[in-house]
Amino acid sequence: MKRLMVLVAVAAVLSGCMLVPGPTGGGYIFHQVGIAVRVVNNCAPFLDLETVVDVVVRGLRYGDSVTVPLVSAPFGGSNRRLELTAKGYTADRAYLGSTTAHFYVSTYEGSRGEVWEVDQLRLPGGRGGCQ
Repeated sequence: MKRLMVLVAVAAVLSGCMLVPGPTGGGYIFHQVGIAVRVVNNCAPFLDLETVVDVVVRGLRYGDSVTVPLVSAPFGGSNRRLELTAKGYTADRAYLGSTTAHFYVSTYEGSRGEVWEVDQLRLPGGRGGCQ
């Protein structure tokens, strides 16, 4: 039994499982390595935030911020890349453009927090911008 507990503790450390403090004093528990990204909207009247899987935040107002936990896929190697896309909209839901941030995390370093200030959007053809 004692060996099993040591094995579980070692596996948790190697997988990057840990608690990352949140912005309001709480925290996020990652079962795999991950990043808690605090996104600040410095660009569009509204932002939608999307991961590779789904929309995680809809309608983040200008000047507001939100923390989005990004969790890496298990068994993805020791160095992992996570993406978060911000899509900007006017109050009438007219599309202004988008931008994608890439975050890198290592199982050797563990989970952590980062801040991403969205202050520029792009449209195909090089157009786009903030309002």
